[in-house]
Amino acid sequence: MKINKQNLRFFKNLTDFNHFIIKVHEFVRQQFLQYESKSSHSLEHTIRVANLCLELGVQLDAALDVVLTAALFHDVGRPIEELTGKCHAEISAEIAREFLERELRSELISDVGDAINSHRFSKKTEATTKESRILKDADAIDALGAVGIYRTISYSAEKGLNLEEARKHFDAKLLKLPSLMHFPITKEIAERECEILLKFVEELDIGIYHSKFELFLDKLV
Repeated sequence: MKINKQNLRFFKNLTDFNHFIIKVHEFVRQQFLQYESKSSHSLEHTIRVANLCLELGVQLDAALDVVLTAALFHDVGRPIEELTGKCHAEISAEIAREFLERELRSELISDVGDAINSHRFSKKTEATTKESRILKDADAIDALGAVGIYRTISYSAEKGLNLEEARKHFDAKLLKLPSLMHFPITKEIAERECEILLKFVEELDIGIYHSKFELFLDKLV
């Protein structure tokens, strides 16, 4: 993977951008450390999304300074949402804005804020720029595949969901995600990762069926 200056919209060279991204990561890491972050939306999730944004950004000729900054900030407001109930996308965008102003990088605020504000599945805000679409797709893809199964189990434990309630999450959200992708390449990745979910759901349905007491009673007759 080759990154060059043409991949940057607001930075003059890759060295300055590299130093900036290190600062962003350290700030975001410290933000997560302040709270008891949830496993389903952890710093590790943020890094995975940023990695995928980097790969997609290069292939789709996006502004990497915008999409990577947005990716690192996109869930930084999650722990605060848990405490206040306010939308984490809005909180994250505000935290990013304050950081960028302190770093004298106000030129990034509009594009980064747009990407962060439109990434959330349940908010149903349309992603209108290439960078915002990349972030939204990358975030969704991390909810699929083997990692997605782990995150679903973590989320279900965090919310106190039983087996059948956890199963509904697959139909309500996860299995819909491939159809919502914005690019052929992300659709292909999502469909491949979704195959892992479908196999898991098949086995899960068997487990749910055998959890029913009525079945147990039928066997006694």
